Amino acid sequence: MSNIWNRDIYRQEQEAFISNHGGTTAREVVYVIMPNICTILLTTTTLGLLGRFIHRNVRVIIEFILLVIPSILCCTILSEYIVTVCCAMMLISIINILLLGINSNPISSYNMKPNHGKKPFITNFRALTNIVTTICILAIDFRIFPRKFAKTEVFGYSLMDTGVGLFILANALVAPEARDFAPKPRIGFFHTLSMNIKQSAKSCILLLILGFGRSIAIEVIGYQKHVTEYGFHWNFFITLAFVKIFTSSITSTINSRYSLLSGFWILIMHEYILSTKGLKEWVLSDSPRDDFISANREGVVSVPGYVGLYLVGVAVGRLIHSTYYNSFAQNSMQWKHKTFHMTIFGYEIDASYNESMILCIRLSLIAAQTCAATLFCDAYFKVSRRLANAGYCMWILTLGVMILTLLLLMEVIIDILIRTTTTDSEYVEKKPKVRKSNLKKKRECVANKCEKSAISNTFEIFEAVNYNGLFFFLLANLMTGGINMLVRTLYVNQLKALQILIAYMAVNITSVLFFYRKQVQIKL
Repeated sequence: MSNIWNRDIYRQEQEAFISNHGGTTAREVVYVIMPNICTILLTTTTLGLLGRFIHRNVRVIIEFILLVIPSILCCTILSEYIVTVCCAMMLISIINILLLGINSNPISSYNMKPNHGKKPFITNFRALTNIVTTICILAIDFRIFPRKFAKTEVFGYSLMDTGVGLFILANALVAPEARDFAPKPRIGFFHTLSMNIKQSAKSCILLLILGFGRSIAIEVIGYQKHVTEYGFHWNFFITLAFVKIFTSSITSTINSRYSLLSGFWILIMHEYILSTKGLKEWVLSDSPRDDFISANREGVVSVPGYVGLYLVGVAVGRLIHSTYYNSFAQNSMQWKHKTFHMTIFGYEIDASYNESMILCIRLSLIAAQTCAATLFCDAYFKVSRRLANAGYCMWILTLGVMILTLLLLMEVIIDILIRTTTTDSEYVEKKPKVRKSNLKKKRECVANKCEKSAISNTFEIFEAVNYNGLFFFLLANLMTGGINMLVRTLYVNQLKALQILIAYMAVNITSVLFFYRKQVQIKL
């Protein structure tokens, strides 16, 4: 009897520990995410120095040490020293770049071919979103995780509030609607609608089973729950399922070219109904939860906001993919590199650029616009993760597009490093006058040589996480529950908490890495 009483007391302590928090500033959320971006350059240059001849498993261990462990440390014990950590990472990266330059015979001139394959910066964005989210869902149960990063109770900004929003944005960026630019054959309206709903319903059944199964398991084992996060029975998986159903219905009736307008229209109407129909007050009140809708009012009411966010994310994805698609279409028949000429202090400089640099500027402008929209919404409607209101969705867009911009900038830098650290002097153009046919051949040789460079702009850990992304998140949830059942996380000291977090992430990543190497994709 005393054991049951103690367990109930501890459960109440846990629920109080993760509830009723006010968050932090938007700037501090950006700061805590920045080291994850800096680690991309640090890991790339470090692996470049070590060479491509180290064993595959050794590379993965280095990736884990440089990509995952800093994320754990910056979310916990180093959260007050983020700027110092970022500066140290960038300084080491610069030293690595200098060493790479010394140890190579750089190509004196090169042109960047259009990148029409997989986009490493999107791969990195999706993987980082998943990894940081899985770290946080367990770290929040330990005292080393700052309470300012916990989910906000009503309004405000926090690190954990960004998880579901960034996850939906990441899915939107690689959605079929964001990548399909081919003209579609005209089919009957009701036939298209019913076909899309059937397809989405089939893929959502498992998500709904996972979602409601999780709720039943929590009730059976007496696991702690944060009711005002989604509600009594609702959770992330159920939200994802409903967002998928609604967005499939919308994109089957409205061309994805108009996803930006559709998304903004939904967000505006959602905010209007929240503000004028008393819905906001009802969701945030302490009114009884005596039926399914009222018991899960946060989850139900937030769905339109996430649908609008998804559609705007599709528009951002279309911008990204269309940039490379158009460049590839224009250059498929003839390679026309883009150059600009400028004179600085009497020195004439010719520089080449590619579509990634142009896209980087476009994304930075979008981030500035969504930042202005976030400030406007925050002033008039505030930012609420519980409501998924316009302010929250604009904040997620601002943060997501800003991260994409920085990751793309890192990709441009890494691409330049790959091309300028090619060591074979055979491919260096020494003569000023070369016939066009020979010049083209030499450029192709340079491109082929760059593919064999020791520097790579992708990581196996990130590829593995994305290959089974939802399984990775589900496994993290199961492990979080298991650890909380076995360990009283509130009373664990700092060192032991870090050891548990590192071991937990190592098991998660090793699991998806195993399936990735076996090319086994678990469809959820």
